[in-house]
Amino acid sequence: MRNRCLYGMFMFLIVVGVLFLAFYVSGLVYDIFILLLMILAAHEMTNALAFRFDKPGFFMQVLTILVSYAVFKTVSVLTYSDDPYGFHAIMAYFIALVTMFTIVFVANMASSRRTGESAIAALFCMIYPVTIMFFLIALNHLPGAGEGLAFNGWVYDPAANGGYVPNYRAIALVMVFVSAPASDIFAFMLGSVIKGPKFAPMISPKKTVAGAIGGFLGGLLGGAIVFGMSFTGVGGLTGLHHNVWISLILYLSMGLCLGVATEVGDLMASYIKRYCEVKDYGTLIPGHGGIMDRIDGTMIAAFVAFIYMAILVYVSGGGH
Repeated sequence: MRNRCLYGMFMFLIVVGVLFLAFYVSGLVYDIFILLLMILAAHEMTNALAFRFDKPGFFMQVLTILVSYAVFKTVSVLTYSDDPYGFHAIMAYFIALVTMFTIVFVANMASSRRTGESAIAALFCMIYPVTIMFFLIALNHLPGAGEGLAFNGWVYDPAANGGYVPNYRAIALVMVFVSAPASDIFAFMLGSVIKGPKFAPMISPKKTVAGAIGGFLGGLLGGAIVFGMSFTGVGGLTGLHHNVWISLILYLSMGLCLGVATEVGDLMASYIKRYCEVKDYGTLIPGHGGIMDRIDGTMIAAFVAFIYMAILVYVSGGGH
């Protein structure tokens, strides 16, 4: 437990450091950090699937990650003035991804060392965790993603008829990295103290209903914490609405959504581990397992955070 807490604190400090550099120096620092996590997570998933399938090729997965990101980043830079929300860049990313899917599948069919099993396993890895983790990067390219400056106040949005919008980038990133860990911590604490009925014994025997409720409450608390932080302007955080009460409701509802997403992500990862008959995805982090064991809920939370922000942008018409 002592090692778990120490390494947990170490990881927390790394994330805080990366976000600080992303907000005040360059957003590219964060992108590179997530790309590294994506590669490590893909490697762990490749090894886990090898217990049930022919081992998928890892090199092509790394190539897919790098090529798809390069396409996304290029389109993002070229179209930012016309598409500050990065939707064109995301479309380009998925086009690149499908192209790489096709190349990987053809390469597997042409190889005498690869089987259909390994091709399908490789495609699975590219979807989970790679594609889902991509949304951790997509959040970094929402409005407010100007490098070298953490905005205080709302962000100018040329797509909003010359208006201003919340700093979606800062809000989304901080919410994910506060609400997801808070969900994990509260799920562990309430599950350990209260115990009670099992939540999903066939997937993860240790998970309880109390723990699941704790996870939801943790996400809610995360939303409240970030809402409070938004008044300080730290990291460029802003409200989600000019009306403070509406902003509070939006923060809390987002926190709850991320808490639920974190729990779902944890169950998904547990289901795959159980199917592959592995205890942990890796041993990189003593007391925690591998990168996938730490990022499983967070990456689903990032996916949900992006959807939440996209809906908010659509409903608000790009500004308030």
